[in-house]
Amino acid sequence: MVNSTPTPTQSAVLASALSVDQLYQTAFYNGRTPRSQEYKAGARMALEHRIERKDFDMPYQVGTAAADAFFAGIEEGKTIWRTAAAKIGGAA
Repeated sequence: MVNSTPTPTQSAVLASALSVDQLYQTAFYNGRTPRSQEYKAGARMALEHRIERKDFDMPYQVGTAAADAFFAGIEEGKTIWRTAAAKIGGAA
């Protein structure tokens, strides 16, 4: 079984090769099915966590539709990160 978790060195190399803004703009291009601001905030937060090592802040009350959208966005952000890392040859 291969470990798909990047080492700290691999994470640093991947982060330097990828930018939050670039990945975010590519994912949420004009013409894509619209997503809520809460969803997009979650995706951006996940990218910032992986690339810039920012801590997660929960801006919405848990149990609300806004929080649910935020959490769903986090999941997409993780997918965006894994896909981008795989394209440049890193383990995500």
